[in-house]
Amino acid sequence: MSGTSLPDNERSSLDGLLEALITRSRGAIVRVLLATGDGLKLASAGATAQEADTMAALMSGLYSLSREAFRTAGPGGIRQILAEHDRGTLMVMSAGTAAANAAPNVLGTSLGVLTTPAADAGAVAYEMTALIRSLDEHLVTQARTEAASAQFRQEM
Repeated sequence: MSGTSLPDNERSSLDGLLEALITRSRGAIVRVLLATGDGLKLASAGATAQEADTMAALMSGLYSLSREAFRTAGPGGIRQILAEHDRGTLMVMSAGTAAANAAPNVLGTSLGVLTTPAADAGAVAYEMTALIRSLDEHLVTQARTEAASAQFRQEM
């Protein structure tokens, strides 16, 4: 099972916002995903369920590795990760960090996109930032606890 326990209407609304991001990009964005800080899919567009689940786990791993690279640098957080490939670019941005930093046991989320090779990275980053800013306070999830994980396993 993938994703989190978002109500269907919220998931549908987020999926719609991500579809609109793809539409506004005029073909520059191929896939877009909103994922929890611990690697679970919240919403996606342009990807199969399997691709979205894989991308969510990948984004979480990239954030973990990036945080470790800066561990000794002092306070602060990862804001953006960029990976260029011959077939396109992966851009991942922190989302929901303001609310997550203000509350214990709350995780931020990340917004990731795969673009075409011809995409204007600046324009895509602008659109991603605008979406994140418009939703920032809503883009947090509760940190999973052992009790919640055990309950999830029983429900499966």
